[in-house]
Amino acid sequence: MVLYGVMNEIVQAKLAELKEKGWTLASIARELELSPVTVESWNTGIRSPANPKSVLDSLDNLLKCKRIPKKKIYTKSKNL
Repeated sequence: MVLYGVMNEIVQAKLAELKEKGWTLASIARELELSPVTVESWNTGIRSPANPKSVLDSLDNLLKCKRIPKKKIYTKSKNL
């Protein structure tokens, strides 16, 4: 059970690193194809990923990205 808490702390640390580089939790969630609520719950420690090793690998890949996604995704207006 101790390992579970340690993995959760590592996930939170990786999320903090990404945020320092300019990523938002929403952009992280979008890249991982997850709900922003899921990533937010990992960030706050409310929940932990079901497969933390896989999530950590994915977060490490995002840390290697040179391109940081835009903060807002614009969609076409339906009023046109």
